[in-house]
Amino acid sequence: MFRQLLQYGCAVTGFLVVIGLAAPRPAAAQGVDFAAGYSFLKDNETSENFGKGIFASLGVNTGNWLAIVGEVSGNWKTFDALGEDVKVNLDFYGAGVRFRGRTGAARPFAQVLFGAARGRVEFEGESESGSEFAWQPGAGVDAYFSRSVGLRFGVNGRFIQAEDITAKQVQVVVGLVFGGR
Repeated sequence: MFRQLLQYGCAVTGFLVVIGLAAPRPAAAQGVDFAAGYSFLKDNETSENFGKGIFASLGVNTGNWLAIVGEVSGNWKTFDALGEDVKVNLDFYGAGVRFRGRTGAARPFAQVLFGAARGRVEFEGESESGSEFAWQPGAGVDAYFSRSVGLRFGVNGRFIQAEDITAKQVQVVVGLVFGGR
C-alpha cells in the first residue's frame, strides 16, 4: 500500500513540476488538440494480442515544441478456458509531456506519460481487478489533411511496475486528431 502511494505521489509531483516549468503562452496563442481512435495492444508477459481497443488523448500546447497531455486507453479480449469465457480488460490512464516537431502538415512527436494501468479479469461470474503504477514512452506523427483535422499514428511502450516484476506492453494507436496545428 505504501509503495503504491509513493509511486502515485511521485507521478503527480513530476507532473506538477513539468506544468510549473512549462512557461505558458497567452491563452489566445495556445493550441489544444484532441485525438481518438483505435488501440492495439501486445502484452509481452502473456504473449497475447488485444485487438479490440480505443484511446483518447487531450493535449495543450505550452510552446512551439512542448505540450501537456493526458491520455486514456482501454483494450479487451475474451478467451475460452475450460468451456467458459474469460474476459480481460486492460486500461491505462496517464498524463505527461509531448515534445512536438514542426514540419508542415506532418507533425512528429515524442511523449512520456505517467499514471496507472488497471486490469480486470472475469471468469464464471467472478471478477478480480487491480491497478499499478505505469509509465509509457512513445512516439508518432500527426499528419494533417486539412487545417484542423488529421490522422494520428503512434507507438507506445508501456511499463507496469508490479510488486516483483515490470510487465511490458506495446501499444499501437491510429485515430483522428482535431486542432493543435
